[in-house]
Amino acid sequence: MDTAVDKFGDLNILVNNAGLSRDALIHKMTDAQWDICVDIILKGTFNCIRSAAKYMRKPRHGGKIINIASVVGLMGNIGQINYTAAKAGIVGLTKTVAREWAPFGVTCNAIAYGFVHTRFTAEKETGEEVAGEKMGIPKRIRDRMLQEIGGKAMTSDDAAKPVLFLASADSDFITGDVLNVSAGMYM
Repeated sequence: MDTAVDKFGDLNILVNNAGLSRDALIHKMTDAQWDICVDIILKGTFNCIRSAAKYMRKPRHGGKIINIASVVGLMGNIGQINYTAAKAGIVGLTKTVAREWAPFGVTCNAIAYGFVHTRFTAEKETGEEVAGEKMGIPKRIRDRMLQEIGGKAMTSDDAAKPVLFLASADSDFITGDVLNVSAGMYM
């Protein structure tokens, strides 16, 4: 945060976008699988917001915080207790920051995405390896998920639009909310 302020003069918009999966059914999940997801997704978001506090918690600051959640944090998902718990935690964190920082004019919202085409949602069989594990979703599950939402995944450009909206003055009176951007994956 200090580097951003040194370079740009202020900190007005913070987007927390972290995701990592280490999938396993709950009875087979290791502490390491749990810890890495919760640390990166939830603790990382907490640490970024805490670091932004000295710049954003000022009278009439009016900044924007946008936290990236997931629909699975709202609905649950088999084999992803660590990821879903961390993303659900993002929702609670968002609502608390919205209440605590409202006196400074800072809004804090979350976006719960559904299926966005990234290396995280690519076919696992041909997926990229990150931190020693193949990324992605098994093809048969991925195909079923896509079929449920009409066969089309959001691109990163599609996913950027709600972030841009929440970062704009058009959202000045929206805070503590979770914007569901899932093409009907969660209703």
